[in-house]
Amino acid sequence: MVAKEIIECAELKHRQIIFLLCHDLAFSTNTFARKTEDMNKTPAWKEKAWKAKCHDGYAEVSYEDVWSLDTRLARIIANHLRAFLKAEKGPYGGTPGSIIEKYGEDKGYAEWLNIIRKMIYAFEEYQHTDKWSEEDAEKRKRIREGMQLFIDHYRDLWI
Repeated sequence: MVAKEIIECAELKHRQIIFLLCHDLAFSTNTFARKTEDMNKTPAWKEKAWKAKCHDGYAEVSYEDVWSLDTRLARIIANHLRAFLKAEKGPYGGTPGSIIEKYGEDKGYAEWLNIIRKMIYAFEEYQHTDKWSEEDAEKRKRIREGMQLFIDHYRDLWI
């Protein structure tokens, strides 16, 4: 009986030792994993700066909204010019005085609508044009003309 008790006691001690070793190993592994996570984790200040730059945006505009801003603005301007063209109410409703003086009332109104259409064409085509290609010089010329008309008549775009 004594031998059996000694064996059981030895087994118990081994089990306790194994348990302690495993527990210690698990604690060490867990601590190591946490330290590794901390090493790989982006510092809080860097993450906050990144979020402010990319997600919160600047002046309530997100980073994604600023990507390809030229094309985005061209789309916005074209849509608003189309709405402006639909809202135009005849020669007395919004034709610039400089155009009426130059062409008269009826011809001036027709010219003003033509100018708006040229602006719309320029901003619609700009969205779909390869900015780095030199292929279509005539198209580029029409785009430049429409954008210049937009600049020249910017203050006349009201009803």
